[in-house]
Amino acid sequence: MSRENPKSKSIDYDKVSKVYDNVRVGDPEMVHQLLQEVNLDSDSLVLDVGCGTGNNTLLFAEATHARVTGLDISHGMLEKAREKSKQVPLVQAPADTLPFANETFHFVFMTEVIHHLPDPGSSIEDAYRVLSPNGALCIVTQSHKQIEGRMTSRFFPASAMVDKERYPDIDVIDEYILHAGFNKMIPKEYQFRPTQLCEDYLRTVENRGYSMLHKISREDYEQGVRDLKAAFTNGEKLTYSADYTFVWATKE
Repeated sequence: MSRENPKSKSIDYDKVSKVYDNVRVGDPEMVHQLLQEVNLDSDSLVLDVGCGTGNNTLLFAEATHARVTGLDISHGMLEKAREKSKQVPLVQAPADTLPFANETFHFVFMTEVIHHLPDPGSSIEDAYRVLSPNGALCIVTQSHKQIEGRMTSRFFPASAMVDKERYPDIDVIDEYILHAGFNKMIPKEYQFRPTQLCEDYLRTVENRGYSMLHKISREDYEQGVRDLKAAFTNGEKLTYSADYTFVWATKE
């Protein structure tokens, strides 16, 4: 049996948007960590690049007085975001050609987005352009080591290989940031509270709620689902603590 080539598989984000919110929600802990590092007020302008269906965008807007804008290239994702709120401005555009004037925003962030960008370096350069002096950029991502530690990497080892090709490792992001004009990059690793995985995790996997599951072969995916179901059937307690790296940079 021939195997599908993961590299040749692209993700239709407009199609994914129809089920995205069935398996993904905003992450208050992630938003809390972002807010710990920035001082924002009612005059501050914030841009969420790659906002998807607006889950973290809306959480961020609710947690601060700053004026938040969400941006995504997918029309379908933004339509879902608009169904949740009419208060937060949403813009459809690619991340490497942001439709904003120079020095517009005080804070730009992207959560679990950089691996989706066709040209991360150009996107970081454009983030630098739209940031005001002393404005901050935060890229929330996972290092290659953190990818290897995922629960999905245990049951779907091919997904780890795929994502280590998709995700620029932290040293590569450092190069992008310095090339864009930032003086330095500060990575901060953060481990979220341990969570015992239940049937919700299985349903997320069965709905391919994680983007890397769209990139692996059908064989690898179906074998992983069988292995995961067997673990639940055998009564194994699956506990996982998500690890992220918050990559910070300031425009001076």
